[in-house]
Amino acid sequence: MLGDNKLPDLLAIGDSWFWYPFNNLLIPIWGLWAGAKTILAQGKVGAEATELASGNWLKDFRAALKGYDTVRGVLVSAGGNDFAGMDDMSRILKPDCSAAVAGIDCFDPVATEQLLFHDVVDAYGALLDEVKKHRPEALVFLHNYDYAVPTGIGVLGFGHWLKAPMDIVRVPIPVQALAVDYLINTFNDALAQVQKDYPDHVLIVDSRGTLTEADWANELHPTPSGFSKLVNKAWQPVLLGNLP
Repeated sequence: MLGDNKLPDLLAIGDSWFWYPFNNLLIPIWGLWAGAKTILAQGKVGAEATELASGNWLKDFRAALKGYDTVRGVLVSAGGNDFAGMDDMSRILKPDCSAAVAGIDCFDPVATEQLLFHDVVDAYGALLDEVKKHRPEALVFLHNYDYAVPTGIGVLGFGHWLKAPMDIVRVPIPVQALAVDYLINTFNDALAQVQKDYPDHVLIVDSRGTLTEADWANELHPTPSGFSKLVNKAWQPVLLGNLP
């Protein structure tokens, strides 16, 4: 719980972009109101959208929505772990990408469609159905990450998120960044589908193109100042424009 009030104004559920130990999105988001709002956070590092939208995570999310009539905003950070990583990215990469010249050339279109526009979109739908049912007055804020740099750099023994799976299927080095950009843009298209399905509830924070290469601590997470930059440049206008 971020804040001194016992009752939350915002409910957040998400992956490491809400839970990264050195800084994350939630800390500077909380600071936008100078600590005047309270955020109840759920989720964990490494969480996938499909994981957060099922089992005990979904049960706890539902309980928070039902239990706190003070919640006026719901923040969701999910989807990146569904397509990044040795196992997940390998599911959508073609088996031999050595001839790729553009980002789209690297991915199996059927597998990518299934993952992003069915599995991930359905997961978001499960979360949004709970909001619509139990807290229909709340706005839901989604975000699309940013164009990560496939450097192969990990953190605390974790890694192999982007570069390693692409190296295995021989994506040319000059094409690897294009492949990541393609994934992020396609994920944004999936979020746009979610917004279309829930037009009265969903706002998208478009944070693409905010960070420079120097703002990335590793190939999946920004530096501490990078997270703050994302909030100040991308999140602040959307949040303060709708949750004063």
